[in-house]
Amino acid sequence: MNPSPAAPTVPAPTGASGTGNPYAEEVPRPAEPPQTGRSRWARLWHNLGRDSVLIAPGLVISAIAVPTLVTLFAASIATVIIWVGLLLLPLTLTIARAFGGLSRARARAWGAPIAEVAARPQGQGLRGLLAPATDARAWLDLLFEAVFALPIRLLTFSVTASWFFAGLGGASFFFWGRFLPEGGGDTVDWVVAWVTDSPVTDLGFTAEATFQFAAGIVLLLSFPFVLHAMALLEIATIKAGLAPGPNGVLWPEQARTGELSAAPAEGGFTDEAAPGLEHDSRVSALLTRGDGEGWFWLLSIFVGTVLLAVSWPVTAGLYGVWTVTAMQVAIGQSASLVLAVRMPAAAIVLGVMSSAVGIYATSDSTGLVWPWTATSILALLFLHLIVGMRHSWLYLIILWGASSALGALSLFAPHAGDLSGALANVITTVSLTAGAGIIGVTGRLFISGRRQLATERELSATELAKRHELEERNRIAQELHDVVAHSMSVISVQATTAKYRLPGLDERSLGEFDSMAASSRQALTEMRGLLAILRGGRDADLAPQPTIDDIPALVDITRGSGASVDLELPADTVELTPTASLTAFRIVQESLSNALRHAAGAPVSVTVTASGQFLEITVINGPAEAAGPTPAAAKNPLGGGFGLRGMRERVEVLGGSLQVGPRSPGGFEVRASLPTD
Repeated sequence: MNPSPAAPTVPAPTGASGTGNPYAEEVPRPAEPPQTGRSRWARLWHNLGRDSVLIAPGLVISAIAVPTLVTLFAASIATVIIWVGLLLLPLTLTIARAFGGLSRARARAWGAPIAEVAARPQGQGLRGLLAPATDARAWLDLLFEAVFALPIRLLTFSVTASWFFAGLGGASFFFWGRFLPEGGGDTVDWVVAWVTDSPVTDLGFTAEATFQFAAGIVLLLSFPFVLHAMALLEIATIKAGLAPGPNGVLWPEQARTGELSAAPAEGGFTDEAAPGLEHDSRVSALLTRGDGEGWFWLLSIFVGTVLLAVSWPVTAGLYGVWTVTAMQVAIGQSASLVLAVRMPAAAIVLGVMSSAVGIYATSDSTGLVWPWTATSILALLFLHLIVGMRHSWLYLIILWGASSALGALSLFAPHAGDLSGALANVITTVSLTAGAGIIGVTGRLFISGRRQLATERELSATELAKRHELEERNRIAQELHDVVAHSMSVISVQATTAKYRLPGLDERSLGEFDSMAASSRQALTEMRGLLAILRGGRDADLAPQPTIDDIPALVDITRGSGASVDLELPADTVELTPTASLTAFRIVQESLSNALRHAAGAPVSVTVTASGQFLEITVINGPAEAAGPTPAAAKNPLGGGFGLRGMRERVEVLGGSLQVGPRSPGGFEVRASLPTD
């Protein structure tokens, strides 16, 4: 699914004054709800094409990337002593960044929100030439593309290709199956013999073709789901190894500050558009990135898989252990590495138990490494390293203590080997695991320090931005105080002293001046509150805010300017939240202000009604022509064109709706609906 488009803007309609468009602004309309009418089959075909484009070229890309990167990296290391490697290594890392960028682009095209990371800016001369060697992202891309990508893509491609062609071959067995040579029995014959526990009998071509056709249809129908599962596996791998942040996404604020520990929550893989191109932060060094779970998952699964492939045959063949027991020991040791990423307690129990079973199963061996085999020592080393880097030192102490106690107990248990050799094995293993644990703890502390440094830099940047914002707000507040507040004070003084300076005024004129003075004093009061907010005053929030109960007073002030305003309010008190009550007042205030500016003299009606769980506000002004010529002030209205936009923002924040536009008989209408709870 593509990202929702930005809210479209439509020009506001022409007002009633007949002077063009008085609301000369583009009012942002709420975005249309996303179309969810796509059928299940349409979504299935969409996902099928998207997953196929992701899986199909992956193996080809890795088949090109792995030999290229491995060859260049090996040549770089081998020739570094003659300085040629110093030129080949940056080239290798640059190519690795290109392959990593291609993988991220493919993931974004699939729909995963993974940001691209621009290469660190290069300097001049030798420093610029060697810049890729100092880029942590390039090293991680090299490790991923040269080591992890090929096995994953080989697995996903093999599973999907085998599944599809097996289903296609079974569904078309009627056409090509009869050309197979006779003998050896058919699949359906073996299945029936196994289910019925009877000898294999030839059931004929029709039975075999029917069985193959049914199996092929099942495979083809389930193929989209298998393909999608393989696509999710590859996307998860890319997010773990290639995404800029530890949680899979680098958001703009993280790119600016270098803080990689927090990202917006994700509800799984979606089709949302990825963030734009972001620059990698200098704080995001290799070890800082290593704290992300993604790389721990990749490393633990990779090491566990290799260990399983080596430990099982070594334990069974070299030590003569029963194959099932060797398999259980190898699986337990490998699984403990994967569990150590998230569940250290379960990993410790499983790792120690697997070691104990392995020691017992190999106790009758002589002339071989015992009590821990070489593969068991490697499993313990990696387990201590992962626990030390991922979890509290208490888990590490428990693991090391349990392993040491197990080694000590094995010396007193009956065994066929030499005691001195077993003692040396225990001392060596205990020492190596202690060293691995210390390395893990040191790495975790170093990573925590780097992360804390990144956090402090982010806080410093945030405080600096706040200080600059406060300085700018103070400057704006000063300008408002010196210009607007001064002018309003002059208006208030002139309106208040008019009856003393201009003797002989009639009662109507005196009332007009009194209304002007009251309005200017109210504007000054609100201006003081605004200035307090701009200056960040602590008492700004204590200033009383107008509510729906102040609407009658607002209408009376508007009537004092000569406007004809009808007001209809609910008979009963309406319970509103303070924000909703303030919004209701501001909507009526802005609507009356617009009516006075753009349709001066036209009658205005204000209706406020409570309908269910919503408060309905309607402000209608008649055509300006009904009241005679349009005043000059209405032809050149004051205002920056932010009124309707401000009203719409207030209403949408509360979850309400706002409709503005001309009426068919003439005039203009503002209709708002606000939730009451």
